[in-house]
Amino acid sequence: MNSIISRQRALRDLLRQTRPMPPKETPPFEGVGKTTAETVNAVCQVPEHACSVRDGYALRTDDIERATVLKPVRLKVKQAIHAESRNPKSLGPGEAARVLTGGPVPDGADSVLAEENIEINGSFIVVREPVRKGWFVRAAGGEIDAGIRIAQQGQIISPQAAAVMTRTRTGLIKVHPKPTARLIALGSELIDPTIHDDPTRFPADNLVLQRGLFESSGVTVIDATVVPDNKSTLISLLNDTTLPELIVTTGGTGRSERDFAQTGALESGFTMLFEGVDIRPGRHVFAAVRDNTLLFGLPGPPAAGHACFHALILPVIRRLRGLPDQTEPLMARFTQGISARPGSEWLVQCTLKMQGSQLTATPLAGKEVPPMVGLSQANGLAILQSGDAILPGEEAEVVTTLF
Repeated sequence: MNSIISRQRALRDLLRQTRPMPPKETPPFEGVGKTTAETVNAVCQVPEHACSVRDGYALRTDDIERATVLKPVRLKVKQAIHAESRNPKSLGPGEAARVLTGGPVPDGADSVLAEENIEINGSFIVVREPVRKGWFVRAAGGEIDAGIRIAQQGQIISPQAAAVMTRTRTGLIKVHPKPTARLIALGSELIDPTIHDDPTRFPADNLVLQRGLFESSGVTVIDATVVPDNKSTLISLLNDTTLPELIVTTGGTGRSERDFAQTGALESGFTMLFEGVDIRPGRHVFAAVRDNTLLFGLPGPPAAGHACFHALILPVIRRLRGLPDQTEPLMARFTQGISARPGSEWLVQCTLKMQGSQLTATPLAGKEVPPMVGLSQANGLAILQSGDAILPGEEAEVVTTLF
């Protein structure tokens, strides 16, 4: 294979290896954040029966159509209905029912008078003005009808959608489980990012960066660890018989005697998909596969890992989660001009922002923006081809986890 391939070729090779996670059945409340494997429809209508939306009295509008201040109408209160009441007695002429919010409206009644609009006189209510039919009554199916689509296939289940599924008595739903990932930061100079009292080594910021990117994209990170410059330790980790769907190593992708990420993967039984991609930053990224596990070897600089995640790993995550592939590029209008040097495809850190209905991109590049300052402010990357020159107001493709 060619040692350096295009990003488009790398994506094709990766997606050929990637299938959505096999669907599993789960109750709606456990499906939040997961992707539907089939369309979910409401099992029942809500409310199941006409109900009151106020505390008050259910009655027949025909009984009070002639009510006035001077000639009020008296109605006999025959029963009290609560939200949990079922099958209340029908109302006859001249009768009313005390009903609380959410309580079913009895047969015969067609409206509800709020309690502040009536006068109570013993076991009677006194009504001094008429109301129209349906007043303060929510009809059966008034919130949602049976069979209405709640979530279509390939949609991430929101808490709201899960709540509606639950209320419409949906049982188990088929979802694609979240993929899992293991993160490995290579380097004897690194220390676990939770340790702050060792001045001789550097906190593994790549673990923090990649964990955040993976988790914000719907992946469960099962482990994030630092591995010193010892190939046998890496091989031992990669030889685990219960590997997750995704493994990411950071660092060790160069060509020095201490760069063993690729050889460690090969000696662990992984097959190389590509050894480098024609992007900057991130040219030395590689990918390999073994059984159902994809391994990405990212360069050590965090900005390169940030770029490689968006350009190569994010589409794989979407496929694993059962989300539809993005067929149309996401475009943003540049607030400042920028040019790309010849020779590679460039991934430029940007701040993305919605201004009205327009997505805008402000590049974080150049000598005036140090790499780590740009990384701290970036929420997306612009994809520029070799030699591109983008003027203020022109558009270019961007990638981001925001949408």
